[in-house]
Amino acid sequence: MHFERSLRRAIYAPWKDQYINYAKLKDLLRDEGSDAGSDAGHHDTDKKQWTDEDESAFVEELVNVQLEKVHTFQAETLTKLRDRTSACEAKLDPLLTSPTTDGTVETKPSPLTEPRDLGSEAQPVLQQVIAELDSITGEMNELEKYSRINYTGFLKAAKKHDRRRGHSYRVRPLMQVRLAALPFNKEDYSPLLFRLSTMYNFVRQHLDGKDKRLSMSESQMETEEFTSEKCTRVSLCSSGRN
Repeated sequence: MHFERSLRRAIYAPWKDQYINYAKLKDLLRDEGSDAGSDAGHHDTDKKQWTDEDESAFVEELVNVQLEKVHTFQAETLTKLRDRTSACEAKLDPLLTSPTTDGTVETKPSPLTEPRDLGSEAQPVLQQVIAELDSITGEMNELEKYSRINYTGFLKAAKKHDRRRGHSYRVRPLMQVRLAALPFNKEDYSPLLFRLSTMYNFVRQHLDGKDKRLSMSESQMETEEFTSEKCTRVSLCSSGRN
């Protein structure tokens, strides 16, 4: 029951139906033991013999239902987070440019050097953006935890299967191959983290005309300077958020 308790504690309520259904897999496996190894000597001692149909039903649920569900949700959620991040950048773009007398647009000086007064009309935009950045960052953290706990769950389920049915069937090698082919536990969040960090830095510098710098890490990190056209490398300060 140890993993099931860990899974319950790890579940992010808005996504509760998107996690591995570990209980269903145990039911299909006809397992009522704990995760501590009480089923280690129970190979096919069920009153009803384990059949090829039972094996097929378990593997179908494990690989084609549960794993596909988790993989699809992780990929779709990450895409949404990237899209929301792009929307925040689009809201900040106008604050980095200003019209000239001939009707063209020129880029203002780097927003990450000296904070400057963007005008009171910019404050609602900055407040909206930082609230959205907080939401995106929170969900990104939950997505990382989601990936880890589900990855563990699939390995646990495969290991449990092989302890009970391993003398006739083995699924762990198949599961390891499938997990290696999917990116949900190997996703690199660094590019998204860089974009969020840079926008945090920009917004906190300019909120209420005060320098309120923020990096998303307590240690120094490199990120990309947010501009309306492209990114150039800059170094963020390591101060925590105010």
